[in-house]
Formats: sequence, C-alpha cells, structure tokens
Amino acid sequence: MPWQSCDIILNSGSTGCFYAGDIITGTVVVKFPQKQKIEHFDLDVTGISKASWTRPMPTIPYIKIYSETRVVLSIKTDIFPELQGKTVAPGTYTHPFYISLPPDLPSSFKSSIAKVFYFVKVQCKAPYKFKKKTFVTFNVARNVDINHLEEFLVPTFTEMHKIFWDSSKLSMQLQTHTGFAPNQIILFEVMICNESRVKLTKLIITLVREIEYNVSSGYLKEEKKVENVTYNTFKNEEKELCKLSMKIPPTNPSSDYSMIKIEYKFLVTLDFLYHFSVHKDIPVTISTVPVMHIALFK
Repeated sequence: MPWQSCDIILNSGSTGCFYAGDIITGTVVVKFPQKQKIEHFDLDVTGISKASWTRPMPTIPYIKIYSETRVVLSIKTDIFPELQGKTVAPGTYTHPFYISLPPDLPSSFKSSIAKVFYFVKVQCKAPYKFKKKTFVTFNVARNVDINHLEEFLVPTFTEMHKIFWDSSKLSMQLQTHTGFAPNQIILFEVMICNESRVKLTKLIITLVREIEYNVSSGYLKEEKKVENVTYNTFKNEEKELCKLSMKIPPTNPSSDYSMIKIEYKFLVTLDFLYHFSVHKDIPVTISTVPVMHIALFK
C-alpha cells in the first residue's frame, strides 16, 4: 500500500470556484504507515467536456447516437521530488503546488445532455507496478466582464406593435438593460399606447437560456426558462406606464465555447383578452462581473 491517506487541499476560499486565468494553489498531504520505496508521484490537472444525445431513425438501427468527449485542460507535473525513487520513513509529508489556468477555459457546466468538469488527481507508484490515486473536483467560471462595452451600460429601447381588426393600433416601448450578472436586479419600464383601450390581461418578461450543443456528427438546440416577471394590474388607459423588476438568478455566463454555446434572451409577451398575444425577443448577455448600469431614462 503506497499510502494510508492522501488529501488534496485547494486554496479556493469560500467560493469553491476559480476563474479562468487564475492560479490554483494548494497542498498535497500524504501519510505513509510504514517504511517503503516510492518510484514517483504525479499531479494531473484535467478538464473534460462531453456531450451525448440520441435521435430516432426510420431505418435500422432506428436510433442515432451523437457523442463526443474533448480534453479542454491537461497539465501534468511531478510532486514530492525529494521522495522520487527513494525509501521513505513512516510519517506525514506535505507538498505545496500551484497551477496556472489558461484564460480561455470554458465554465463548468452540467445538463442532461452535456457537462464540463475539472479535477486534480494525485497518483503514487510503488515498486511492482502498484499504483494508488485520489482526486478532488473543482469548478471553473469563465471571467466575462462587459463593463468596457457602452451598449451594455446604457438602457436600450425595444418597440412592439399590433394592429387590430378595426385598424386601431397598440404600441409598446420597453426600456431596460441587456447586459448583467447573476444577483443583479434589472428594471423594466414599459410605455403602452393603447388608443382604443383594448383589454390587456398580462405582460410577461421571461429570461430564457438557449444552448446549442455541437459535436463532430451533429448539433442539438434546447431552451430553458430561467426566470420571469409578470404585470397584470392594467388600468386600460390610452397611455400607461408599467414598471417591473427581475433579480437574475445564479446561472452560467454567456459563452461561445464550440461544444456548448450558451446565449440568453428576454422573451416579452403581451396578452389580450380577446386577441392574439404579441411577442418579442431581446438578446441579452450574462457576465460574471456586475455591470455598472446607467439609470433608465425618465
């Protein structure tokens, strides 16, 4: 038995997460119960991205499997150089280490289709080809900061229109921000011009996550509702100002990583009592750094 116990301690603070481009520091603590010879110690830091799904086919085998695995990070280094090829006495040994993460790593991710995960593995080899290994996982977040882009700092305006059977018109102008980070509170101001005072029932704004999975043999798209807010206290006046707010929940940042592309949008829906609803998509970007917004225009 090469060791009695081996612990990998990562200095990640209280977050348990590292940003791409960070330096991971930590310590390996190993305890040997008896005198023995050690050939070598290895420390590997690995990141894996994998995706898999199936689709029905009209002919045999009636189902097609789409699957691929990619290595997104592989760093190998020796540890405990003073023990390599030597006979060690019983006791506890410690070895600090540090690893520099590349700045372009994809964020950790998990869904029913795909996942991106990272781990540190320590392996010890004793004579007679006997090996023992242990590992610890960690999370990586892509550092997405959009504060240098003015388009995400200032409010944006989006218009929606509807013409009814009697040629009367309704228009809606929505003002909000299109870049933000989790836990930020996003404000919406909606001015509705309803010249015929058509009965309105609900205004719904939904944050939608769109994911495109890509492997060498094909791709798959899926959508998921992340959060939504509703306004339903209309006065049905010719002009009406509606104010809403949404706290952005924890979610993955926007990403253009080739295997798992993540995008977001606001889906705006205005419902009527006796008419078809109107819809509008507003593309948005989610960062990891809070965005310093300029206040909505009055």
